[in-house]
Amino acid sequence: MSDREFSGFEVETIADAVRQPPLHELRAVARSRRRRSAALGSAALALLLAVVVAPVAAHPERFGSPSRPVPSPERVLPGMPGDFTLTGPESGVDVRVEPCVLRFARTIDRGRTWTDWDEARYEADDCGPGSTLEYSVLGDGTYLVRDGLRRLSTDYGRTWQDAERAIIPVRAFPANTRPVHCQFICPAIDEPLAVDPSTGLVYRLSGTPPSPLQLASLYPASDGSIWTTYDPGRGTVAARSTDRGATWKTWSPAAGRSVLALVGVDSQEGYQVVSGPDGEVALERTTDGGTTWSTTGTSLGRGLQWDLTVGADGSLLVVTQSGPEGNRTTKILVSRDDGRSFTTTYDDGMPVASVSVAPGYAWLFSPGGPRGEADHLLLTRDGRTWDRFLLASP
Repeated sequence: MSDREFSGFEVETIADAVRQPPLHELRAVARSRRRRSAALGSAALALLLAVVVAPVAAHPERFGSPSRPVPSPERVLPGMPGDFTLTGPESGVDVRVEPCVLRFARTIDRGRTWTDWDEARYEADDCGPGSTLEYSVLGDGTYLVRDGLRRLSTDYGRTWQDAERAIIPVRAFPANTRPVHCQFICPAIDEPLAVDPSTGLVYRLSGTPPSPLQLASLYPASDGSIWTTYDPGRGTVAARSTDRGATWKTWSPAAGRSVLALVGVDSQEGYQVVSGPDGEVALERTTDGGTTWSTTGTSLGRGLQWDLTVGADGSLLVVTQSGPEGNRTTKILVSRDDGRSFTTTYDDGMPVASVSVAPGYAWLFSPGGPRGEADHLLLTRDGRTWDRFLLASP
């Protein structure tokens, strides 16, 4: 592993047995995971290989700024929900994907009430057959869309502007901003971003990035440190910053291995889910900020999905799937001994194509919609207690 320090800043796949697939294939897989629907049961779930999600902090006082959604790989009929981003203990944004149109709805009371679908929308400038819109929810009222060029809204989707001009370059993220969390390919997000929750303004780092590869994930730890990975399709580069992105420490897994998920407990302790050439998945731990890594002794097998997060109490929470093809269920595993062992805390969730973790939180989708789709989440911060969070109705 390398141990390089980067300075100079001036202002969300299991490994193939021989080689990693091209990045465009990984992006297609990531996009396919964005839609929650009971109909995704078998064929689509066979493609779900890793994660992506929202910027929620591990402590309530840090909560409130998410990141995530992406385009649906197929036409979504009007009235079908699109993608959900948790933005706080009781708040979230749901995105409905229609041909060439994105609609955004918000809640601040755990889904009991939602804003109207027509209140906030983005309509593609030039929409033809096969056109797709990449999008991420960066905060309660801050949304990013790639429609050829990137467009940014900081007023709850009412108006849109050129993102390249609107995103503010800085040497390090201001103290009052929240880094945008994402896992496994971040749609429309090309570099680490942070959002000021009071204004919706978005910031990017202006210096040399820790890697020239595509940003694949960003996890903000509870102490403010930032853990990132780059391009799992061609050999992962991982990095950690303890000064709001001004400098970075980088490392890479051993040859033939790829990091599927990376989380930080604080600036020194972190965990990474790593796949080997044979597709086996293992959990590794560092206590020195990424300089050295050791396996926890836990083999995670060959599951389709490994959504990893740190619970509010410091536990590790993993969302994965089990069961035979065509009859899978989603379950949440919890470890309270630094990843040495895991127990199943809930095992009857829908096998959906949507991210199911955020810093400090994990959840399962539960059915109840008129077409068998999920209509609520079961949300946990520690694997012990659960809250019901209603999703937006059609």
